[in-house]
Amino acid sequence: MIPLILLQTTESEPTTFWQDLAEFFSSESIVDIVSWEFWLVLTIVLLAGEILTAGFLLGALTPGTVLAAIIAAFGLDLRIQVFAFVIGTMVGLIYLRPIFLRKVMSKGVPSNVDALVGSTGVVTEAIGPDAVGRVKVQSEEWRAEASAQFAIGTKVLVVSIDGNTLTVSSIA
Repeated sequence: MIPLILLQTTESEPTTFWQDLAEFFSSESIVDIVSWEFWLVLTIVLLAGEILTAGFLLGALTPGTVLAAIIAAFGLDLRIQVFAFVIGTMVGLIYLRPIFLRKVMSKGVPSNVDALVGSTGVVTEAIGPDAVGRVKVQSEEWRAEASAQFAIGTKVLVVSIDGNTLTVSSIA
């Protein structure tokens, strides 16, 4: 393959990258490449990538590709297709992505030790303001502390958890 620099004549001025890029986008060859089928394939690729990733970033680009495919199906210019892609992508990123992230990233149901907050338990070892005791919650015995005195057999409410120590209060 002959290097491109050897094909240029010394009389003509060498073109810049931006000139070459502008010529490529204004040529008829790119119009044949970027049709509604191109945008449809790009939509499918982005959705497949979204399935493999998290965060709905690639999925937020799909409104742009769908809008560009519609514009391309009407036979409009590539510049209008790219503009439609940009507008659709901005809509996806600004409006749709936050909605999906709120749905996906919601707190949901607490699990593990966080599920114990709000549960009731029975004191198995006396608890006082200065003394750490034990509480049985959901068939497990936990270390517990409280700001009030609780005797053995008293029912208590789990208020919070810090490490392996429950903070409990009276149920009333």
